[in-house]
Amino acid sequence: MSLPAQIDPRKLALQGAVLEGVVVAEDLTRLASAVSAVTGSLKANIQFAKNESGQPVATGTASVFVDVVCQRCLDVVNVELKADLSLQIIWSEDHISNVAPDREPWIVVDRIADLNAVIEDEVLLILPIVNYHSLEDCTGDACYKEADSKSEETDTNSPFSILKQLKQS
Repeated sequence: MSLPAQIDPRKLALQGAVLEGVVVAEDLTRLASAVSAVTGSLKANIQFAKNESGQPVATGTASVFVDVVCQRCLDVVNVELKADLSLQIIWSEDHISNVAPDREPWIVVDRIADLNAVIEDEVLLILPIVNYHSLEDCTGDACYKEADSKSEETDTNSPFSILKQLKQS
């Protein structure tokens, strides 16, 4: 089932609604421009409620598979992005100081908000800065091998090898 793009989050919080569904890859244009490809639909589960102080909140998860470029071999690597949502719905930036420390502010000026945009924002925030295959799956020549720490050659070329000789005298 597809998630509704436009919602009234305050009304959903009053009702204690749970939205579960998908956002098709074609609707994730900002995410698509940040990765090589979005390989599937974004799946989300969002619960709306009122917190202890009566403020509307939204919690849930969102996950999507994307193709990104491995920085070692420059081949495509498929990764799953999983975002945890913990939002407090507020009316303006003036209310940011009222947001609980464990929540992110979701500013909804009008009654209607774009649910797809806020979910896409949360997924964009968890994009890794650098992407890699695991070492055994990487085909690049730039894969690092662990150096032999007992190598005698590195010991003799050390600028401190003179000190070692002085200490032995």
